[in-house]
Amino acid sequence: MRGSRSISAAVLVAVVLFAAVWLTWRGWTPHAPDPLAISPRRAAAFLVVGDLMLARGVAAAMQRSADPLLPFSRMRDVLHSVAFAFGNLESPIDGNHSQPSANRMVFGAPSDALSGLMDAGFTILNLANNHALDRGTAGLFHTSRLLDQNAIQHVGAGSDLDRAWQPAFVAANGLCIAFVGASYASLNDMGAARDVPYIARIEDHERLRRAVASARARADFVVVTMHAGNEYTRKPTQGQIDFAHAAIDAGADLVAGAHSHWVQAFESYKGKPVFYGLGNFVFDQDWSLETRQGLALRIALTKTPEAPSATLERVELLPVVIEHASTPRPANARERQAILHAAGMDDF
Repeated sequence: MRGSRSISAAVLVAVVLFAAVWLTWRGWTPHAPDPLAISPRRAAAFLVVGDLMLARGVAAAMQRSADPLLPFSRMRDVLHSVAFAFGNLESPIDGNHSQPSANRMVFGAPSDALSGLMDAGFTILNLANNHALDRGTAGLFHTSRLLDQNAIQHVGAGSDLDRAWQPAFVAANGLCIAFVGASYASLNDMGAARDVPYIARIEDHERLRRAVASARARADFVVVTMHAGNEYTRKPTQGQIDFAHAAIDAGADLVAGAHSHWVQAFESYKGKPVFYGLGNFVFDQDWSLETRQGLALRIALTKTPEAPSATLERVELLPVVIEHASTPRPANARERQAILHAAGMDDF
């Protein structure tokens, strides 16, 4: 009996040793479980759009319909398919909107326009643009406070330049996305005034580098936006190109522009995407085909805990067409092809 037990024990030991050798050969150890079991990959998507102008004709359309959600109504499915949306707020939100300016180039959006932005998922906005001070510093600060009170972050403008250049951070499914914004102009004066201490400017590359470095230290992905270039043209200016390259050299992952009111050219710089102008998203410029068109970007990111930063999995181009001087909708197949072809993005 003792002999049988000894043989059984020997067989058991041999089986255990064989299993251990086989599992080790297969790359398994008792103290190194499958990393996917403890390190799930995280994924998030967000939308980047161009100019959002909620004053003038857009405000009139909201008033006629008694619906502040109107400008975003035909893009709701797209907007609600992502974690959040980001765009350039071209018009201050004016607390005294019952008295619109006689100058049609001085913008002031009604306060109830905020509900449309919130419903659409805009949790981060760029305020650095040539219309930021259309209602003076009081209008800028009122807009900032209103956004703060409703948990909408903002970049590019502030009570001083340090705050204007301060990055903002948005969390989405465990990922941290940072934003930095700047403008070619502080006032609607083609950039002439350079002593306005409230708006981040694209020529200030040193502050840009510091802002991106600060963002890079905390974020998984860094987006830099610029409000710059010549209006109604496809080609970026040298100032746009220099700013975009400086942003990526400093550590940005993506650069997206606004202001031109036309969809502008695309460039890959050091493997990073630069969209020089996304055109209009919500605007009342219904007097030309190009100003009724725009481009939204659906940005898809992934990250594992072991990775130092997020991976840009995909940039999906979503051309839009603005109807009724207020309301964008997804472009159909023919319109999509025409918009991308005009901007030189056929093969994107």
